[in-house]
Amino acid sequence: MDATLKNGNKEGFITLLIKSLLAIGLGLAFLLNPHGMITTFSYLIGIVLIVYGLLELFKGIKTRKVIRFGNLIIEDGLMNMLVGSILVFWPDLGPNLVMILLGSWFVLGGIIQLVIANKFKDKITGRNIRGFLTVILGAIIIFNPSDSVRFLSMFIGGVCLIVGLYLLVIIFRLGKSK
Repeated sequence: MDATLKNGNKEGFITLLIKSLLAIGLGLAFLLNPHGMITTFSYLIGIVLIVYGLLELFKGIKTRKVIRFGNLIIEDGLMNMLVGSILVFWPDLGPNLVMILLGSWFVLGGIIQLVIANKFKDKITGRNIRGFLTVILGAIIIFNPSDSVRFLSMFIGGVCLIVGLYLLVIIFRLGKSK
């Protein structure tokens, strides 16, 4: 808990109130306008994928002579950068196509995990499980993009609402404890 809240600082309460109202507002926006919010959210996902892809690319280049599957890490980084760029630079693709792209990204990422685990005799069964589950999740998203948009929006909206309401509960509890 924030130390300023324990001391009764009004700025801490105001900050927490703003955080809770933003979370509730974001949650309601995802629940009430799932397609519009997914398009907006795709920008954020695209930026994250580009940054993550760059990190993977540099990691793969740095370790490709040390790790046998360094080239696959490079390919994964390039794939992340490609999907991220598509999401950022072609925003009018529409939520369903965004979900198909994300589903494809999941499938390809899962396949890469399975290749790494099996081709290089990775003893980590978790990589096989992650790869298999990622391929299944990607396939579900690809073949059911409309429902995936609604589900993702409802999930994000629900989590934001829960967090926002929880923060309000904290504010009221702290206010009553004085």
